Amino acid sequence: MTHRGAATLVLALSVGMPMLAQAQERKSPLADAPAIRRRLELRDQRFEIGAGVGSTVGQDFYHAVVGTLRASYHLSDWLAVGGLFGFNMTPDLKTGFHDRLAAALPDKSTDRTPTLAAAEGSMNKIGWLAGLQLEIIPITGKYSLFDRLFMNYDFYAFGGPGFINFKADAECPATAGPSCAVTGMRVGANLGLGMRTYINDHIAINAEARNLLVRNNPAGRDITGDRVVDGQDTTWDANYLFTVNVTFFLPSKAEKSP
Repeated sequence: MTHRGAATLVLALSVGMPMLAQAQERKSPLADAPAIRRRLELRDQRFEIGAGVGSTVGQDFYHAVVGTLRASYHLSDWLAVGGLFGFNMTPDLKTGFHDRLAAALPDKSTDRTPTLAAAEGSMNKIGWLAGLQLEIIPITGKYSLFDRLFMNYDFYAFGGPGFINFKADAECPATAGPSCAVTGMRVGANLGLGMRTYINDHIAINAEARNLLVRNNPAGRDITGDRVVDGQDTTWDANYLFTVNVTFFLPSKAEKSP
């Protein structure tokens, strides 16, 4: 290499290396930018309250159509705490199984088979129900109908304690025998899935499917064979409930992210 070539290489390195180091140190202006700019914060730090209706599915003897009240507070965009309360509006809505059983039972008992009156007197039904829940919201998005109507949505899962208050048409005597309706409040688990469709930034339609799992004895029969109906005769019983609510968010105006 000639002296001139060496001088040219040294000059190129002396100029190029600082420029290369500066380029490597340069930070992209989008490096710390949010994934979505000007995003409508539909949940973060907002209250959600609403009302609606629901129905049980798969009950033994009596279905329940319930009027519901729902409330929650969204701690963040993906986490909320809340609850639901429902009051049975149809306490005498009998299931198909109840009708088939009633047709098969005798008016007078000649063996261990209960009479129709005894069987119906020991059946219980839902008076009211409630659930407290922690909601995790992992899926959010937007969809369109006919490329004209655009709506936001989210899917969530929830869990927490559940409560059911059972009632009966007849009260048990002081000395309960082999047939006695199980009544009163039962505490168990409240588990389910839900979806919200946002009509706008402060009104949504909320649909939930839940299982209120509590210990119960729907028929009020002596299961253990000790001729007394008590807590030993209860087992874990699933109570499936589907609800639809119209909910309102407060503050009514949703903020936008930077």
